[in-house]
Amino acid sequence: MSNAAIIENPILRGFHPDPSWTWHNGRAWLATSSFGLVPGLPIHTSTDLVHWQPAAPAIDENMGAKLFLKYIHDDTRGVFAPSIRSIGGALVIVSTVVSIEVDRALADGCDPDELRAMREANGNFALVSHDDGRTWEGPHWVSGAVGNDPDLFVDADGTAWWLAAHQSYNQRWPYQSDVYLRRLDMDSWTLSGPEHVLWHGALEGAVWAESPHLFRHDGMYYLLAAEAGTSRLHAQSVARSSTLTEYFEGNPANPILTHRNLGSRYPVQNIGHCDVLRDDHGRWWGVCLGSRLVEGLSFMGREPFIFPVAWEDGWPVFAPGTGLVPRFVDAHTGRAAVVEPDDRTDTGTDGAISRIPVDQLLRSPRQPGWLWTKVDHTDFAVFAGRARELRIQQTESDYAALTIDPISREAQAIVVSHGTAETVWSGEYSDDIEYSIRLNGSILEFRAESPERQGADDHPAADSTTLTVRTGEVPITGTAAGGYPIPAASSPAAPPTSTLLASRSAAFLSTEEAGGYLGCLAGALR
Repeated sequence: MSNAAIIENPILRGFHPDPSWTWHNGRAWLATSSFGLVPGLPIHTSTDLVHWQPAAPAIDENMGAKLFLKYIHDDTRGVFAPSIRSIGGALVIVSTVVSIEVDRALADGCDPDELRAMREANGNFALVSHDDGRTWEGPHWVSGAVGNDPDLFVDADGTAWWLAAHQSYNQRWPYQSDVYLRRLDMDSWTLSGPEHVLWHGALEGAVWAESPHLFRHDGMYYLLAAEAGTSRLHAQSVARSSTLTEYFEGNPANPILTHRNLGSRYPVQNIGHCDVLRDDHGRWWGVCLGSRLVEGLSFMGREPFIFPVAWEDGWPVFAPGTGLVPRFVDAHTGRAAVVEPDDRTDTGTDGAISRIPVDQLLRSPRQPGWLWTKVDHTDFAVFAGRARELRIQQTESDYAALTIDPISREAQAIVVSHGTAETVWSGEYSDDIEYSIRLNGSILEFRAESPERQGADDHPAADSTTLTVRTGEVPITGTAAGGYPIPAASSPAAPPTSTLLASRSAAFLSTEEAGGYLGCLAGALR
């Protein structure tokens, strides 16, 4: 089978959570969350769902300032789940900025009227592009909106509606949520009319019904909502109604997609937060988030996975035939595919060294001076170059660091877990040593390598504006249902010119122990 027609999951590696997509001008447009990072709300496009290209992000430095990302409470706040839609020839993204320190923003001289508009919208905003995503207008603060994870739905008569979720006002169980609908004026970006509560989720006692999406099929309205949080119990459900503003009936087969029943050691977990589209050939596809695990731990954050969608008895069937998000999907037939080892489309190559271009690096307004890239392989090393400090970071309070002081000629390896720091190695700094931090499966390694391991033109210290990384995959111990490899705890292999300075369990860098939403970032402070 030709790899040219094979979708391999995840379609984007590393932290790309909360995917939403739409079909626009002959291609799929996929947007994902970015929290406090800039550029933010990254967008990727594809004509075949196999090959994905980055488009201009919706949030550049200027838009990040307008969204007050410098003033989010911590690095797990900021821009939450977007929805991207094609409406009247334009691309529209709706999303939410969560938890701004308003007093600090005012003290810094931010526009009080803009802050007031943001607060009246509870952080909910819209961005609009009339030139296929090259530039974005906004933010348009949606006055009167509450909750988060909004969606934008335009009915057949042209009426626009705002869909979102918030905690129920009269809860019958803890964390019960309301998925609600209100009429939206897209000229003034204001809501009007009553709040129509459409659903609370599929199950009695379901918590955090969120990330709602609304679409039509054969004269019926369909409502998607995820449940049970974005970790191991994550699941996707669907409801339908013949009338838009009436309460929706749940599918008796709910949840229609989850991996929570596969056990904690299954290599892809946290499946949910789905969105659907119909391509130019009339085929239906779904996208969801999931997390790849090593030894039961997730380090790379939540990534987007594609699955086929079929229709039976008026209901969508997600990943028909198996109920699992497959690793490989035939883009022509929409069926799960089996790819022989010689034809595997793994993007990782053991020992592949690359220098990340500066225009692909990320910044956090909360951590000025740092340049970041996403950890996207099970074996991932980042090199210090001329950096004063090097990190692999899950949150601002959970990271591994190498600090270098060229004046005192001292280097230190430090681990910080829940804000508590421990020095695991210190030694004399040498200009002839290339220092690195390696996330090797579930093991953390601090290493020193001779610069001669590479050609002079490839020396990672040659350009202080880039990050140099080495990526690969730890060995595979088996293959799980759905075709996913089961990675070993670590790789025993190391570059011959590399010396191990210190190692320890990397569990403190996992989402499971550190918390948060991002997945690991690798960065350097110049």
